[in-house]
Amino acid sequence: MAISKEQQLSAHIRARPHLREIFQFYQKIEEIWHASPPDDFLPAIDLRDQNVRERRKTGRALIDRQSFDRLSFANSEVQLRKIITVMRQGGGEKEVLAQRLSSFLRVSGRSESWLIKTVLTRDDAYLDRISLEMEVPGPLLMHLIKMTLRISFERLHETLRTVLNDLDWDFPLCPICGGSPFLGQSLSEGKRRYFCFFCSFSWVSNPPEGCPACGLIDPDRVNLLYKHPEENQAILACEGCQAYIKIVDQRSETEVLNPDFQEILGIHLDMAAGEMGFHPLGQSPQRSELIIRPGNTDPRP
Repeated sequence: MAISKEQQLSAHIRARPHLREIFQFYQKIEEIWHASPPDDFLPAIDLRDQNVRERRKTGRALIDRQSFDRLSFANSEVQLRKIITVMRQGGGEKEVLAQRLSSFLRVSGRSESWLIKTVLTRDDAYLDRISLEMEVPGPLLMHLIKMTLRISFERLHETLRTVLNDLDWDFPLCPICGGSPFLGQSLSEGKRRYFCFFCSFSWVSNPPEGCPACGLIDPDRVNLLYKHPEENQAILACEGCQAYIKIVDQRSETEVLNPDFQEILGIHLDMAAGEMGFHPLGQSPQRSELIIRPGNTDPRP
């Protein structure tokens, strides 16, 4: 008998009370998703057969970063406003950061829709600058936008199901938005399911022998680290390019992981990887924070 998401959430909270607050915050975000209509992201994609074939052949995602500029974020604007309200109600540091974000938008006369669009279409330097102005960490800002756009991306995934049928995609980036995978799931027959950090799309591919970022094949320098005997998450880390990705050892292809739960459960692995000098797959080595952007056009980070 399949376990519901609510049952999984309750089980995680009981097993890891130190993560209770984070799981409960996620639960409130889920309530916002269930009560919100999505935006239509299909106008960002050119679905002509020739364009789709060429992108699949060369490892270019269907959405380029500038494509986000063509989208309306009217519904997402409302969702972000609700998420900020949930943060404010949480008290403590979350309340302070939510107030800073709201104050920045109010004083500057800008909308939540403007914030989403500009952060998605501009470069990392702009994200750094606006984060500094509002005194809100860039990783948090990107995470809030990611959660805001979730249901709209899920609707897009459903629409593109026929286009992505029998997807042959072995590149280390999301075929939809170009974001980098933050999680890999080891499957049977040597295959791996990747989960996009940004839009949550998942796809199955034949992973490379070595590092999915730089291609290094050296078992002494590309290793699974911090494999706990009672957990099924580990870090696949490369000493060549210093990139890492979290890997879940779960061989059943029929059981799709919940990437949100796995992201929370793997917080300690992100911290451990950072302490060892590794950076997330798809993130520039020069950036010390966990910021993974969508819209990558290069199949190699």
